[in-house]
Amino acid sequence: MPKIRLLLISVLVLLALLTFGAGTAAAKAPCWKTLLNDWYDGRIEGTYKVSCYREAINHLPQDLRDYSQARSDLSRALLGAIATNDRNGGPPMNDNSIVQPGGKRNLQGTKKDESFWQRVANKLGPGNATSIPLPLMILAGVGLLLVAAAGASVAARRIQARRAEPRPCRP
Repeated sequence: MPKIRLLLISVLVLLALLTFGAGTAAAKAPCWKTLLNDWYDGRIEGTYKVSCYREAINHLPQDLRDYSQARSDLSRALLGAIATNDRNGGPPMNDNSIVQPGGKRNLQGTKKDESFWQRVANKLGPGNATSIPLPLMILAGVGLLLVAAAGASVAARRIQARRAEPRPCRP
């Protein structure tokens, strides 16, 4: 029984460390990573410096460069802000200038009609570019359930084995 308690305590401590450790990593994200997470849904709603846009374009992962419009969307947003600034007679933009969001427009073109299942998948799916994919979380949950079932089975066998032991006769 002490071994099971020790195992249970160690698993709980590990889960607590994983839970509380995840929040501190997100708080210290550089501006280019925050911009990529903002772009992940196809829109840029926040305000970022010009240097953040340039860093985000330079730090794009290879799969986003190859299979998405991230580079062109970020470049288009940056160039659109610079053009708007020039048309309005604003001062020349440098790396520390703030780029205002261009509204709630979709950077990847018109939004297509989604079926019920596509809307459900979008709601359940990852919220940003660095979040854990939903299938991986489901797989981890199933794995934890299987480990818990195996532990319950071992515990039940030990309890039954203790009950099955003959008790010594008292004279």
